[in-house]
Amino acid sequence: MQETNLFTEIFPINTEVLPELTAYKLVTIGSNNVDRIGRKLNYQMKDKFGGHWNWDKPAQCLLTDTSQDKGMIDALLKELWEGQDTIYKESLESIERIRCDASTKGIADFVSQALLDDVVPAIKKSLLQHRREKTKYFINLVCFRYGWVVDGHPAVSASIQSELECKDDLKKHAATIQNVNDLIGLHVLDKTKPFEDSMEITMIVGKLGEGDRRKRLLGYKLTSQMRQMIESAPDDELVVKTNGTYDYISSALKIKILNANYAHFGISERLQIATKQRAEYIKPIAEIIKKTGFVGTTYASTNSKNLFMQKEDINYTPELLIGNNQKVSPTGLFSAMKQSGLYKPANNKHIRMALLSTKPGTSLEKLGKSLRKELGELGYTISIGANKTIHTPSRAPLEKAIDEIAQKKHDIILGIIQEHSGDDPEERTLYDHFKSLTLKRNLQSQVIQPQNVNNQYIINNVVLGILAKTGNVPYVLADAITYADLIVGLDVSRRKKRKLPGTTSAAGMARIYFANGELMRYNIREAMLEGEIIPSHVLQDIFPPSEFADKKIIVHRDGNLPEPEKDTLINWGKEIGATFYFVEVIKSGCPRLYAMTGQKQVIKPPKGSIFKLSETEALLVSSDLPDNFKATPNPIRICTHSPFPLTEALHSVLSLTLLHYGSVRPPRLPVTTYYADKISSMASRGLRPKDLDGKVPYWL
Repeated sequence: MQETNLFTEIFPINTEVLPELTAYKLVTIGSNNVDRIGRKLNYQMKDKFGGHWNWDKPAQCLLTDTSQDKGMIDALLKELWEGQDTIYKESLESIERIRCDASTKGIADFVSQALLDDVVPAIKKSLLQHRREKTKYFINLVCFRYGWVVDGHPAVSASIQSELECKDDLKKHAATIQNVNDLIGLHVLDKTKPFEDSMEITMIVGKLGEGDRRKRLLGYKLTSQMRQMIESAPDDELVVKTNGTYDYISSALKIKILNANYAHFGISERLQIATKQRAEYIKPIAEIIKKTGFVGTTYASTNSKNLFMQKEDINYTPELLIGNNQKVSPTGLFSAMKQSGLYKPANNKHIRMALLSTKPGTSLEKLGKSLRKELGELGYTISIGANKTIHTPSRAPLEKAIDEIAQKKHDIILGIIQEHSGDDPEERTLYDHFKSLTLKRNLQSQVIQPQNVNNQYIINNVVLGILAKTGNVPYVLADAITYADLIVGLDVSRRKKRKLPGTTSAAGMARIYFANGELMRYNIREAMLEGEIIPSHVLQDIFPPSEFADKKIIVHRDGNLPEPEKDTLINWGKEIGATFYFVEVIKSGCPRLYAMTGQKQVIKPPKGSIFKLSETEALLVSSDLPDNFKATPNPIRICTHSPFPLTEALHSVLSLTLLHYGSVRPPRLPVTTYYADKISSMASRGLRPKDLDGKVPYWL
């Protein structure tokens, strides 16, 4: 293997050249709104006084390089109280200048979000030359900047992402659809604020000329451009509400097309940027931000060797254990299982299957042959006892067909269903109905989309899922984890009740694995909450003493672990004699890593490449992308809580990426948190098994 060096999209900040900063404290009624008000005040202060402003969340203060006297601040405060935004009237009492040392993260955010705003036009100009035009949309490159703390020092990341922009603005697009309510859920951008984040359309307000709507909109504090647009817009122009707060005329909004909106626009676009190409896009951006003098040269293993690690440094070995005690690599897994068998096969190797298609005209002959062949080579036989097609894709005929199949006691139902997400998360799709109806009848099910019935890679994934759901354990870790007894994936989904203001339905989902990666069981617990904190009894129900007493338990949390939940488990551990170790697995907002060969060629970083942010936090490349896959691996951020060592946290996460029985290719996330947000969200909406505890991985 060729020798490589690693580097990042993260740049250390030159603190010695930063301007002198002044801090302002916000005196508020209650503490819940402080961060929200602080973020909103950034824009108010910059608009009023100029200069640079940003909210320092750790230090709970507003930072600026433009100090203002008390009279000017008080005058602005009076304007805010008299304005349209009620949060200032109800919660903000005063803004006071204080002596305060900015936090390291606050300094990093100030540089990334405030000072570097000055070079955004130059960055946009650099990226604009790479814009690609399609028939109905543009593919734009967008730069995102974030503040970081690296080895105790403030730093800035600069990352790029492809985004789709509809050629039609919202007004033109609205004219092409029959039902304007279909616009709800789309994301839009204010044309007059090109550097703002996108907003979600949450409501169709109506037409501009209705009642005093135009007068009301003109009563807001507006830019001259926005005021002119509202004044000149016709009475029949649509007005929409964004983020549940802001009303806009449709001609003032551009449309940003997210993955979830592809079906709405009839788009199938893979936004992959090859590693070498991505590095070439980043290079001029790096030069632009370095010319400000605020940042230095990117972190690289050549200049910061102590911050970089590889999989060997955490004792990770990518091997699995299958039948006949054979150790194999994930790449040769399927063929190896055909030779040596499964790690723990079911006693009954005959699988009774039913087929249920919601797509008339889809030929399933080749699918049936492929399933028989692949399962046969693994030592299994199948019989298809029912083969039904429903011609009306709705709940009633689907439920009737499932009831008929249920009476014949099949081991599993394979549904041929077009899976898609609706604009309204409260509305169930046909896929949702299928999963709900089968789960409530304790029927195992697997789904394949109609366009994939002849895709061999997808069929192999389906075969693995069928095996796992019919009592088999295909494989486990070749080397079991030695520093814990159990590894638990924990996620909690909260969902606001529409008709009960202030209440939240919550579902806690735990997937519990033995040290070798074999599933012990899952459990689901539900509760009605009045706030954001999960009651201690819910977490205690998830970890009963009968199974967890005197055990060492690693908790993989999907996203950030709230302190109250952590404290509850620590206290519970003391009661039952268990030790909890906490690891946060954060999958979004992470800068990328790159590898460079000795010949100065930029290539994908290998799986197991690590950039240490601190002794408790690191970026981990957990994907092993094949050569024909262009995309650059997107790292995940791993945060551990003392006393659990970072090396063991990284090892536990990387090891459990090998154990997803729904794919022959190991995914980016560990099996403990893979799909966690969707599983718990489904559970909170009632899409869960009849039994809240079980040993079958129904989510595959």
